[in-house]
Amino acid sequence: MLALSLVAAPAMAVDAPALVVATYAYPHRDRAASIRPLAEYLGETLQRTIEVRVLASPTALVQAMQDGQVDVAVPNLYGYLLGTREGSPLQALPVPEVPPDHAQRYRSVIVARQPMTMQQLAARARQLRLGLVGRDSASGGFVPLAGLRGVGVDSGDFASVAYAGSHSAALHILGDRQVDVVGLAADEFDNTARGGLYEIWRSPVIPPGPLLCRGSQSTSCDEVAAALLVAGQRDPRVMAGLRAGWPEFGDAQRLVAAPVQALQALQADVVPVR
Repeated sequence: MLALSLVAAPAMAVDAPALVVATYAYPHRDRAASIRPLAEYLGETLQRTIEVRVLASPTALVQAMQDGQVDVAVPNLYGYLLGTREGSPLQALPVPEVPPDHAQRYRSVIVARQPMTMQQLAARARQLRLGLVGRDSASGGFVPLAGLRGVGVDSGDFASVAYAGSHSAALHILGDRQVDVVGLAADEFDNTARGGLYEIWRSPVIPPGPLLCRGSQSTSCDEVAAALLVAGQRDPRVMAGLRAGWPEFGDAQRLVAAPVQALQALQADVVPVR
């Protein structure tokens, strides 16, 4: 179901249906405003009317694409991996080129109220309450869960699991003693006063999720990809909007071809949300 639907002004009167450009909601970020420049640029370039939509979650976004309701999407990494599983009709589009210094900061951490190793956490899991950002979050969801599985424990092995909805909220429920352990974005933890909290695991660098396309008689994914590869030069508003909506994109100035083969290695870590 659509969480929010906004119809943008026509880019050009044509017979083809509107090009639907969509993303997913996140607390305290105007994601519709973040992708509107992208939608307007694609509409002007491809001579299509446009429609901007914001879905409730990355999973809902991918489902809408698979149902033929969305043509181009800005997902998170979870949504990208979910949308490109074997047999999916969705195709990878270019991805923001994140500068190396900022890319190094996009990681996940597992933080606890007591000092312990990951092996000690695994041994005590049934007595611990786990907090995560969301079921289909990347740095606050499937990435820390992959770290836990590395020591033989999964979310179902904990006394309980709570989903905070945002990275700041995840850190809050840990500090408020509602949970004993949380997984969240490293930046959120690194930039917050953290007395009495202990980092017990940090992930490798997390790559950003490429954009997604569903091709149709009206939409050529190859044409969309070609337009995106020069978007940074032709319309700086496109990248400015994406940077405003996704801090993990850092100071990205352009979109580049997605490293599809490298990203396939992460598919095994993604468990579809039921």
